[in-house]
Amino acid sequence: NKQFIYYFHIYELFVYSLFSLLMLSACSDADDVVADGALAGDNISPVSSFSVETTNADNELLVKWVNPINRDLDMVEISYRDVSEELTRASFSPGCITLPAQSGEECEYLLTVPYFSLYEVSAVAISKSGQRSVIESKRLTPYREEEEVPELQLPAMLNRAHSYMTTLIGLYFGKSSRSCWRTWYPYNGGAYWDGDALVWGQGSGLSAFVAMREASKQSEVENLYAAMDEMMFKGIQYFFQNDQGKSAYSCYPARGNERYYDDNVWIGLDMVDWYTETEDRRFLTQAEAVWNYLIDYGWDETCGGGIHWRELNSHTTSKHSCSTAPTAVLGCKLYQVTGRQTYLDWAIKCYNYMLDNLQDPSDHLFYDNVRPNASDPNLPGDVEKNKYSYNSGQPLQAACMLYKITNEQKYLNEAYAIAASCHDKWFMPYRSKDLNLTFNILAPGHAWFNTIMCRGFFELYSIDNDRKYIDDIEKTMLHAWESSCHQSNNLLNDDDLRGGTSKNSWEILQQGALVELFARLAVLERENR
Repeated sequence: NKQFIYYFHIYELFVYSLFSLLMLSACSDADDVVADGALAGDNISPVSSFSVETTNADNELLVKWVNPINRDLDMVEISYRDVSEELTRASFSPGCITLPAQSGEECEYLLTVPYFSLYEVSAVAISKSGQRSVIESKRLTPYREEEEVPELQLPAMLNRAHSYMTTLIGLYFGKSSRSCWRTWYPYNGGAYWDGDALVWGQGSGLSAFVAMREASKQSEVENLYAAMDEMMFKGIQYFFQNDQGKSAYSCYPARGNERYYDDNVWIGLDMVDWYTETEDRRFLTQAEAVWNYLIDYGWDETCGGGIHWRELNSHTTSKHSCSTAPTAVLGCKLYQVTGRQTYLDWAIKCYNYMLDNLQDPSDHLFYDNVRPNASDPNLPGDVEKNKYSYNSGQPLQAACMLYKITNEQKYLNEAYAIAASCHDKWFMPYRSKDLNLTFNILAPGHAWFNTIMCRGFFELYSIDNDRKYIDDIEKTMLHAWESSCHQSNNLLNDDDLRGGTSKNSWEILQQGALVELFARLAVLERENR
């Protein structure tokens, strides 16, 4: 838990440093005259050998410098500002001390700051005529005697989720010049785009965070996660680009990159959940922007409807489960928070398209995509019959949500049929020696796909409170945590949650998904206390 506070502080400082000011507020009325230092630089040189050091006393900083050699030098102004608070403490006034100065003199000053924080300390040389030099500044946190930090008393599942998320932030977040998620740990250099994840991986990190926002409610770590909203939002918004007249999330934060409808819908789902937790309207605004992108550009009559998979750089002609089904879920969520009928109408339209064109009637699961008919592209043609867990989990969640909204029994009946087949296909019987239990464990496979599928099981549980499927998810994650799947770096070997596999690198896409599962289980733990 101390580790989390440490990592959080480091990344908070990283984010705030991006907002650092070019200069500190000065004590005199001359600030506005030389805000950029241009005039002053022509008249008086700045101090040299400027440094700031800690001392052995709390809230003290030792400032050292050498005055410029100038017979007109009159004074040196030492200022400080609490930069860790500059985004939230609008009324905070910086401290300022003016000292007499002699040309070329070596100086030091023991500065006392009001409390423990990160400070930017600056020095400005001032001439007798009032001309000011270019600013020299350093940032430093003063010494503070180590205090005994009480152990957090978190519920068991939340404690696991919090520990895991702490590790993810420490190993993956803010490792480049951007405040966003890196693709791999460890990073060995040479990766594309400084090693930062594409938007799919960024979305997985965001999903983990938004799930933790909900899981941490009413706990000792609620404020820690709430304080991360700004940096997490900034990180994902790097990827929100206007390209060819359309604003949406691109694979990478620059124009001309590939752009996918399914990448966007996953972020849209996180945004509406984030809004539900915080009531911060900027998140709802982003969810609605994603929705408009999906409906205005993703849906057309090719294949008789449905949502395309990719927009840029070449628009797909096929219609995909991974884009159409979560659009139905997003429509339900937006209807629930806004009450706008158009969201529900489109959710039903997307859901019905899935049933009519992409469902296998023999087992109620869903195929990957359908291609245009060779004779008439506005009719569905050949179907790509691969089945992936997330492509069936999203229709499951949509059916559950449509039942909640409409109370029509057909949706619940369909949900039960889909859930049973998902469980049959993507879970397997297992005996855990670590838990001394026999249960159905999530089968080896793509952890992110399986987590998206499990969203459907959690939605179904919210209707019937039957723990049949939830118990298997919970036991899977407990076994993974207690077994050889759990590594010394506090990550999980995600390809096989039974353990017994060896890995030397871990991807944020999969790790973020597993944090989400722990967080969703932590929410149920809180609700059932």
